[in-house]
Amino acid sequence: MNVYDVLEKYGTQNKKDFSRAKLKTNYTQFVNLWKSYYRGDVTGIHTDIGFNGEKTYQIKRRSMKLPKLIAEKWATMLFTEAFKVTLKNEIETEKFRQLEKAIDFRAKVNRAAIFGYAEGTTALLARADIETDQNTKTVTGGKVKLDVIKYDSLFPLVYDNNDIQAIAFISQEQKKDTTIYTIGIHSLEKGKVIVENIIATVKGENVAFTAAETVKQIQEYKNQLYCIIKPNTANDYTDILPFGQSIFADSLAPCDDIDLAAAGLRRDVKEGDQVTFIGRDLLVQRDENGKKTEKVFDNSPERFFVMPQELFINDGNVKERLYDKVVPEIRAIQFWQVIKDSLNWACVTAGLGKGSLDIVPMATATQVVHTEADKMQSKSLHEQFLEGQIIKLVKGLCELSGMIGNPIDASEVTITWEDSVIVDTAEQKRLSLAEIDQGVISRMEYRMKYYGETEQEATAKIEAMAKEDNPLDLQRYGNDL
Repeated sequence: MNVYDVLEKYGTQNKKDFSRAKLKTNYTQFVNLWKSYYRGDVTGIHTDIGFNGEKTYQIKRRSMKLPKLIAEKWATMLFTEAFKVTLKNEIETEKFRQLEKAIDFRAKVNRAAIFGYAEGTTALLARADIETDQNTKTVTGGKVKLDVIKYDSLFPLVYDNNDIQAIAFISQEQKKDTTIYTIGIHSLEKGKVIVENIIATVKGENVAFTAAETVKQIQEYKNQLYCIIKPNTANDYTDILPFGQSIFADSLAPCDDIDLAAAGLRRDVKEGDQVTFIGRDLLVQRDENGKKTEKVFDNSPERFFVMPQELFINDGNVKERLYDKVVPEIRAIQFWQVIKDSLNWACVTAGLGKGSLDIVPMATATQVVHTEADKMQSKSLHEQFLEGQIIKLVKGLCELSGMIGNPIDASEVTITWEDSVIVDTAEQKRLSLAEIDQGVISRMEYRMKYYGETEQEATAKIEAMAKEDNPLDLQRYGNDL
């Protein structure tokens, strides 16, 4: 009995249809492929079988892990320091900022984006450990927590394309012949969020369901306690599941080329990496009758290649004893060109924009502005999906915070993205200072953007500077001139 059987049995006894969870099994094969590219252990690319004329041996190629770089690049580009969560006013925003720090919100959102873009889909799940007075049964405190839930633990149960009405988060533990599933089922029913926390103990074909030990079996919330993180791209593998497609799924061909070219480059330029070709009669000792007796030495894979043909000199009675050392031709320029061209190909198909991972000197800010329009357009598409998901999570976190005695008003939640072309900070500041001179932005906006000050803090700072003896001192903008 597997996890899908357990879900169906639980659904049946509660008059719910969880059979669609099984559709995940067909999709897992694609996710496993994307995972292997992310880790850099693709069979036939990073691991292969060679033959040196006598025996087979394993070829291991060190991967450049381009899919890993693509997933990380997207995550850091989306969730920069300029990514902000704002509530209805500064007081509520500051409360959430403190909660952010306590639960490591930004780091976990970034981590979830990396895994989600690598495997197609991941989730962030909020929960709370609530402390109560055993005598009065009143809440005395607690702690809000945020977990990154990867693809393997996600099981959509009731859904219509991307609209999920019920989902299960499942962890599995094996104890001898018993499998223990810890299951949290989140469902939307009549405008309320219902969370069922259960433990399923499976032994053979028998399964027993019990309420989770630390929480009630069923709880009601006003807000959703999880968010789905995935790329907002067309999924070529299925149009019926709420799962996303790995961000680099369309870039696997150039990823192959890059890893193979990098392996060839290492092989050619590796110091002392010469190959020796030897005749078979040099490898094996023979008696006067030409019969094989014993090997002269062990044939080291990848170093000695046996030439199977036996050549004869003059009258054909004397065998030529073949022995030759070859140092591969250095083809660094050709390999580097393959790597550079394939990097651009991979970046374009992954939506990053040409040159995002190129091995060239850093482009100027002007060049970046003119060459990254495609990347920024793709970035905006991802933001459109993520914004709604993160707002749901923020509201859920604030509800949990209120349950442990720290209420936060999340009636209004705004997500602010950094949608300008990403250039170095110094160049950004110079452009902003020019915009101040042209009246495009205010000094207050400048300080809020680069110093992280609130509107009140920036205004107070500027007013204080205005009272100083030198009103023309540009330090009022910050220590950047």
